[in-house]
Amino acid sequence: MSYMKRKLFCNKNQKGLMDVAIGIQTADLIVSNCRIFNVYTGEIIDDHSIYIKDKWIACISQDDKKRAGTATQIIDAKGMTVIPGLIDGHTHLANYFNAKEFLTYAIAGGTTCLVTETLEAYFVGGFNGVIDFIESYQDQPVKVFNTAPAMISPSKKTNGISEDELEKLLQRDDVLGMGEVYWQSMFQEPENILPLMNQALFLGKVVEGHSAGASKGKLAAYVGSGVSSCHEPITMDQALERLRMGLYVMAREGGVRKDLEAISKIKDQGVDLRRMVLVTDSVSPEFLIKKGTLEHVVQKAINLGFNPVDAIRM
Repeated sequence: MSYMKRKLFCNKNQKGLMDVAIGIQTADLIVSNCRIFNVYTGEIIDDHSIYIKDKWIACISQDDKKRAGTATQIIDAKGMTVIPGLIDGHTHLANYFNAKEFLTYAIAGGTTCLVTETLEAYFVGGFNGVIDFIESYQDQPVKVFNTAPAMISPSKKTNGISEDELEKLLQRDDVLGMGEVYWQSMFQEPENILPLMNQALFLGKVVEGHSAGASKGKLAAYVGSGVSSCHEPITMDQALERLRMGLYVMAREGGVRKDLEAISKIKDQGVDLRRMVLVTDSVSPEFLIKKGTLEHVVQKAINLGFNPVDAIRM
C-alpha cells in the first residue's frame, strides 16, 4: 500500500465500513439497481447496489434491505451503468480558473480527482502564491492534488525555486511530487536538477517527466534519472518507445494539445495498455463549457476504437 493511500485511509471510520459490509450497521447512502463496471476485473456486474458509509464505499453487493435504515438515503439507478470517478492525472488549473468555476463543470461530468501543476502560480506569486493556489482547492467535493513547480529553473541565474521551498511543498500530503522536469534542463544543469529530484524520490514521491524531443539513448538516460511519466508523446511511435522504458504515458486531449487521435494507433499494437493514461493537460473555458473535462476524453478514446474497458481504466 502506497504512502498516499495509507494517509488517505488511516483516519477514516474503518470499523463503520466493516460493520456496514457485514450487515450489522446501516449505510448512509445506497445506490441501488446498478450495472457496475469493475475496473479491477473489467466486468460489468448486473443488479447490484453500492453501500456507502461517510464518504467511503463499504461494499458492493446484491440488494440487501438489512443495510438500509430509516435515515439511509437511497438513489435508484434504474439499471444504469455506474463507473468510478475519473482521474485527470495531469492538468494546469491555474491557467484560467478559480476553484468554484472549474469544479462546477468538472464534477458534473464525473471527474472526481485531478493532479495539477502549480508552475503558473509560482511565476506570478512565488512560493506564497503556490500555497494560496493549493489552499483554494481544499475542502472541495473533488480531490485536487498538486505537483511542485519543478519546471522553474533552479539555476541561481534565473532565481528559480529553492531547495528549501521545494522541500516544504513536498512535505505536504496534497503535493504528490515534482511537476514536469524538462529533460534538457536535467542534462544542462544536473548538479542543480538531480538533488531536487532526489528530494522527491527520497520522500517516496514521484517526478513527472517532460521529454519532448528526447529519444533512444537520451530518453533512456532521462528515464534512468528517476522520472516516472511523460505527457509529451505526439505519435504512436513516441508513446510506444516510452511504454517500453516503463514510463506512464499520458495521451493529451484538452484545450491546448489534442494528441489522442495520433496516439490511438497504440491500441492496434497488441501491447499492454496499463501504463497508458488519458489526461487533459489543461482545458480552456470554451472547452470546459462545451465538452467538459475528462469525460470528453474518455468518450473520444472509445470513438477512436479503444475498448471501453481500457478507455475507462486509462
